[in-house]
Amino acid sequence: MNTSYWLDRHNEKHYPALDHDLHIHTLIIGGGLTGLATAYECSAHTKQIVVVEADQVGFGSSGRNTGKVTFQHGAIYHKIIKTHSQEAAVAYYQAQKEAINTIETIIDSHGIECQKENKSASIYGNSDKGIRQIQAEYEAYQLLGIPCEYQENVKSPIVMKAALQVENQMGYDPYAYLLGLSDILDQSGIAIYEHSRADDIVRVGSSWRVTINDHHVFAQNIVSATMTPLLDAFTFFYAKTYPSISHLALLDCDRMMQDIMLYGLDDPMTSYHPLHDSKLLCGGYEHNAAQANASDFNAWLNSLCKEWNVEKPLYVWDTQDLISHDYLPLIGALAPRYPDFYIACGFSKWGNTQSHVAAKVIADAIAQRESRYSALFSPSRIEPLLQGKALRMNAKTVMHFLTSQFPKLQDYELEQGKGKRIELDQRLYGMYCDENDDVYIVDIRCPHMGCICDFNEVDHTWDCPCHGSRFAYDGAIIKGPAQSALHSRQQKIPNQIDPREWVTHKDSPTS
Repeated sequence: MNTSYWLDRHNEKHYPALDHDLHIHTLIIGGGLTGLATAYECSAHTKQIVVVEADQVGFGSSGRNTGKVTFQHGAIYHKIIKTHSQEAAVAYYQAQKEAINTIETIIDSHGIECQKENKSASIYGNSDKGIRQIQAEYEAYQLLGIPCEYQENVKSPIVMKAALQVENQMGYDPYAYLLGLSDILDQSGIAIYEHSRADDIVRVGSSWRVTINDHHVFAQNIVSATMTPLLDAFTFFYAKTYPSISHLALLDCDRMMQDIMLYGLDDPMTSYHPLHDSKLLCGGYEHNAAQANASDFNAWLNSLCKEWNVEKPLYVWDTQDLISHDYLPLIGALAPRYPDFYIACGFSKWGNTQSHVAAKVIADAIAQRESRYSALFSPSRIEPLLQGKALRMNAKTVMHFLTSQFPKLQDYELEQGKGKRIELDQRLYGMYCDENDDVYIVDIRCPHMGCICDFNEVDHTWDCPCHGSRFAYDGAIIKGPAQSALHSRQQKIPNQIDPREWVTHKDSPTS
């Protein structure tokens, strides 16, 4: 996974790893936008808050997104009306507007330098299907009272046969904003720990015990501010969402765009966000977990460069999120029997605003305050399970799990930068050859639920197609829901040696 433009333009901010036991009021697991925003909102109620991050603060999706802060989340409002109700769509819109206002207030009141800019935003379509969606969304905007402008045959900055434009949206540097949030928490005395993965969560009396770096944290409340919750508790969470990956490329363009953020509804999806100094952030090549194809990815990059007349991108990276089947995020108590374990996920790639919606909803719940959004976004709701797409995708996941247990094996010859499935000692492994001609062999059975991982040709990772866990080619964990690495049969061996001739008596976990 490549470094994003946002992460590369700032000096990293480092926090220590947790090295002692703790007894606290609220433990927030996840150091991204959701985790830090939740800590910020909760700090008005209590300072007995600790944030732990398995990697480094902001190194996940929060530091890898488009930098768009908008209530225009694709063509979503007519879908919410159809799936839920007009009232639900109004509440969703109000929640996103409040989130935008909250972000602006935090930036202005604390003087966070994050290139905040007022911008307009448009969704557009050029295909018959895309145009119909724009028209349906325009009708929804009219019904909900959302100010907008319907446009036809727009030719600048790109051709848009039908578009829906809204004003007073915002663009910013998400990682700079996140670093600003962490500064505020530092000044409030709220501890943040990095390289501190939550390995075990158990109920102990009226509180929770979480094992982190071989130490115990006891907390009255837990907030799982991670892409996937660390508990499922038979809530069928994984059936309510599905993992999706999209890619971003930063271009240095001769052709200037006006100050507008664009999102295309046609297949394939397109996203544009003009930044400073003629830089254009482009999003696209969207696919489900474990379905990356190097040819398709390169074709997308080549078409971008041709369209915007550039030789090659300045940066290319990917980002991942969970998509909610009923278009609404899952925010709040995981289940009625766990009222003090909160989750925030299913943001459907609109985490800049959804993170702050989640922060307020969860902070209100912890402080026992009423929230008009708690029922709407409740993780316990059944609507996501009733959608046709959910039924189809869940059936596909089950079938993939079953068929993956009997995978088609490949030969042992391997090129640099390639990965394949092999069998050693009647067990399944994944084999990868790096640029130094060293071979890495790992057990590719996902520790989460046992699905067999596929090789990602674009990022050179092992990805689980069932629930989206991702692992480096040496087995190190990149993203959950898995909580542990793939086991390594051998860290590396020269490619000239046939792996069938290499023998080890004991598997060892990847360091």
